[in-house]
Amino acid sequence: MGEPVTPLKVEDDAAERQPLSIEYFKKVRHDVTFSERRFDVNTLPDDMRRVYGHLEEKFGEEYGLLFIFTMRTAVELHRAWNMTLLTNTVLQQIKDRFNMRMTWNLGVLRLVFRVEDGEYELHRKVPYDYDSEFQDIYHRIAMALIDGQINVHEALIYQREAKQGMHTAKSGLFIRNFPGRLILYSGQAATCAVIFFNGEWIDAGIAAVCGLAAGLVEFALSRVGGRATVLLDI
Repeated sequence: MGEPVTPLKVEDDAAERQPLSIEYFKKVRHDVTFSERRFDVNTLPDDMRRVYGHLEEKFGEEYGLLFIFTMRTAVELHRAWNMTLLTNTVLQQIKDRFNMRMTWNLGVLRLVFRVEDGEYELHRKVPYDYDSEFQDIYHRIAMALIDGQINVHEALIYQREAKQGMHTAKSGLFIRNFPGRLILYSGQAATCAVIFFNGEWIDAGIAAVCGLAAGLVEFALSRVGGRATVLLDI
């Protein structure tokens, strides 16, 4: 007689199979969706593109793009002077998260960025322009990059789209740009006269006219362009 045949042990694959975690789906979404969109460095200003080229050659594409992202984040967040502390905190978080070898100096109007022990240095003059929604979007993009929810290509693309107003309601775009912004200037001046200086309604009216006049001057200078825009910082 032959030896008894031992029945094969059939394992229940369904019982052994573990459900896929949320982290797995996040990774798949990051690897598939985000890799399809790439930031075009040719859209950068000449000086930023030159520095990016040197950094990309020495340390790789991601390092060069991270420097560009950090610099652009600082420029947009620092348009409101009261945002200096927040801007510095965000830049330090990016620097620590990605081991960036860069320093910065956030002045009132002039910003200085240095990378690789000062081997490259870029300057930017940033006029005051408090736009809380716009700055909130830039802050959220930076936090998403730091937390690993998006990659640097997506972060730069989102910054560009935010600059173009693609993530802002039409009403917000109307107030953000001229001539709709003239309404904001008048309303802001009138309410400040009443709330902060305990003014009467006549004072609010006079302040609104002054705000409208200031807005018209800025509107005219922005339309002229060129060196005329230097007067906007006075």
